[in-house]
Amino acid sequence: MKDPQTVPASSPESTNPTQIYKPDSIGLMIPGAEPKPEPVPYGTDVQGRYFDGYPQIVKVEPSEAHYGLRKEKDVMVTMRDGARLAVDVYRPDAEGERFPAIMAYGMWGKDAQEAIEWNADKLQRYYDSPLWDGSMEAGDFTYTVPRGYVHVIPDPRGVGNSDGEAIRPDTVHHTGDIHDLVEWIAAQPWCNGKVAMMGPSSYSWSQGEIAQNDPPPHLSALRPDEMIYWAGDQFHGIYDTLGYHIVYGRHGNDSTPPPSNRPVMPPSSMLMKHLPKELFQARVAEALDNPDYKYNTKWYSALRYPMKSSWVFDTLLDALHPMPMESRAHKMTLPMYVGTPWASRLYIWGTFHVYEKAGTPSRDKKMIVYPPGFPPRPHTSYHDETVRWYDYQLKGIDNGIIDEPPIKMFVMGINKWKFENEWPLARTQWTKFYLHPQGQLSAEPVQPTREVDRFTQPAAYIDSTVYCLKYQSEPMEVDMEITGPVACHLEASIDIDDTNWMVDLIDLAPDGSRQLLSTGYLKAKFRALDQEKSKRWQPVHPRQEPVAVVPGEMNLYSIQMMPTANVFKRGHRVELVVRNQDDLLSRLGNWGVYMLPFMRTVTHTIHFGNSHLLLPLVPRAAG
Repeated sequence: MKDPQTVPASSPESTNPTQIYKPDSIGLMIPGAEPKPEPVPYGTDVQGRYFDGYPQIVKVEPSEAHYGLRKEKDVMVTMRDGARLAVDVYRPDAEGERFPAIMAYGMWGKDAQEAIEWNADKLQRYYDSPLWDGSMEAGDFTYTVPRGYVHVIPDPRGVGNSDGEAIRPDTVHHTGDIHDLVEWIAAQPWCNGKVAMMGPSSYSWSQGEIAQNDPPPHLSALRPDEMIYWAGDQFHGIYDTLGYHIVYGRHGNDSTPPPSNRPVMPPSSMLMKHLPKELFQARVAEALDNPDYKYNTKWYSALRYPMKSSWVFDTLLDALHPMPMESRAHKMTLPMYVGTPWASRLYIWGTFHVYEKAGTPSRDKKMIVYPPGFPPRPHTSYHDETVRWYDYQLKGIDNGIIDEPPIKMFVMGINKWKFENEWPLARTQWTKFYLHPQGQLSAEPVQPTREVDRFTQPAAYIDSTVYCLKYQSEPMEVDMEITGPVACHLEASIDIDDTNWMVDLIDLAPDGSRQLLSTGYLKAKFRALDQEKSKRWQPVHPRQEPVAVVPGEMNLYSIQMMPTANVFKRGHRVELVVRNQDDLLSRLGNWGVYMLPFMRTVTHTIHFGNSHLLLPLVPRAAG
């Protein structure tokens, strides 16, 4: 280790040696976990059952492919302020018939989405393909249209062939435009007056925005995947660079949002407009002097040149002084079927938050949780679920989907699917696994002791190696299922005024292979808890001014982790990894999937007694 900080001789020694964090040795995807439905006859008792595929209670068969496809390109639709949006319409080739419509409204450009016609049978798996392009998300119109739906893909304002200023990802999802487009679609001679929306990421962002902001009367239902929802109950204070890399084409083989084909003014900084000049200048000066930015020229440059990306400029400043944000998920009342993969960073917390908090009547609110890692692109997976959902919501076909329990999820470890009735599960047995000296993890309590564990993480510009501590349980004597929210509570101290805490939950097999189940993050300066919102399995940290840590002082760091579902099979171990950095040289790091590195050398000390991992154990399911 270069430039290590030594532990004073009088201090208790660690009995758990520091290890090198090697994320490439931890499984992200699950080989063979391909999406496939499993029909279940109506009336079958599904309580406590596992299924090989995602289960579908079938009362009536779904819509079949009966129609040819007609395409209308660059239909110009006038918005309320006179701006015109370019729209592509894919509809059944059936003159005089009216159909429900599905709109995919996102920032990636409608013309690129045509590639679904020749790529739908050449799906690119996330992480395993150099051609995986996350922006191919507007859905497979070659699947929906033959089954009796109009599929509409617009260029939002400022994108491609539409009018408008250059885009910012946080403003392109213009609710006025979405409202006007929905009502335009409903009034067309080929539409029966019922309009829905679908799609992941940017396409889900637009669904969330319109759902909580006076949705138009003809918007009937939603199907958002990988839900981006920034005002949820998950705030950890560490700058996640993934959003930047998605927008600027460094995530996998992602494209970038196409700017307008018309001359436009560059987008401006919102903070530059709204903060008092002196405060704004002080915030910029503080950011430029922050080690996390100044020693990483990619981000220093973004601050020096705000118009490179005014959105990134604003989010970098906001990361140091986060502005309060209140969730408006309760205002969402439309029927919705949300979906997310496990362990998906930006998206899983947003999806679960919206599912739990939305004001949609329980009968019209469903969630599906896919195997870990993003589904293949182009976005064609689970379209049969989308059509079943809209056959019921838009066509009134009582096909069985509304009778299903509201949640269906993939269970890792055994790689099967199941239904659940609520979240968290009512039968959960919340169980503490305590951190013990010598790297042990056990449900047996540990008495407070002078023994501690330490690891020092040098600043990344000194040493790019990522160091960690690992804690492992004894091998499972019987299969153990965990399904639900996960939290890690660490009693710890550091030798400077801040750090980034990162923790991973891993299924460790007897052969040494590891599968990632959940990760959690917390910047030490944002350790304060929202006592009213927090639960022991779901600590909530308010977006507020940072509070420096007193060096050497022991604090409780309560870290919300990603929810998960896994069966630790007999002989497997529970492993907890405690670290400070993502590995930027790993495969994921090279894909732009990492948190902003902490650019100061810091020593972390873990204390024993109440440091524990809280796991949602559930009774053994049948089947």
